[in-house]
Amino acid sequence: MCGIDAGPQARNLAAYCTHLVCATCKFIRQYSMKRSNLAAMLFCVVGVLPIAGCGGSSSPTDATIGGTVSGLPSGITVLLVNNNTETINVNTNGSFVFSRKVQARGTYNVTLYTQPTGASCAVANGTGTVNQVGENVANVSVTCTPAAHAFLNYSLGVTVSGLAQGNFVTFLNNGGDSVTANANGLFIFPKTYALQVAGDESYNVTVSTNPSGQTCTLSNASGTNTSANFVNFVNIVANCH
Repeated sequence: MCGIDAGPQARNLAAYCTHLVCATCKFIRQYSMKRSNLAAMLFCVVGVLPIAGCGGSSSPTDATIGGTVSGLPSGITVLLVNNNTETINVNTNGSFVFSRKVQARGTYNVTLYTQPTGASCAVANGTGTVNQVGENVANVSVTCTPAAHAFLNYSLGVTVSGLAQGNFVTFLNNGGDSVTANANGLFIFPKTYALQVAGDESYNVTVSTNPSGQTCTLSNASGTNTSANFVNFVNIVANCH
């Protein structure tokens, strides 16, 4: 423990505190060399080591994964996915963060769910490993530029809240396409809808299978996406109780 160097590691609270303790003990041993090594070591263990935490814990913590979006045209939504387990929708430039954390030394992989209609986006710093102390990651960069589009394609998703752990709920669009949510968060229907395809311009999302012991109610569940007021992502809200 006491061989630690206070250089770059001193930026980390736990490493800095360990270095402080070791330096203090070393001084005490040198000062007490001609007296009582045993007494000095007892003082170090009993009196100094308790401050190693320096008011905080050195145990690893889970980290949030996030970053910034820039260049996203007004009215366009970009869908981001981390580790193929969580999807979020971002419709403004600025910071974003995934709600599901990644444990210390765990990996993250932020990608685009799909290229949004009306924009071309790229992800930088999207993959990596959380450090050993679980420091939050905030340097994922999503850069977008306006892009011409031949087809007016859009995605349809449901943001679920209140779903009890272990439960699931299934949604249908227009009585056919389905998506099942097994946790709280955003779930996207696998089909991409196009205004050029007859019937795709209208959506009507319903609950096909309610979770055990719960009922889910929907907001913004139906509507029509038109070329005059086109949006590339429609978000339905499901509250389960």
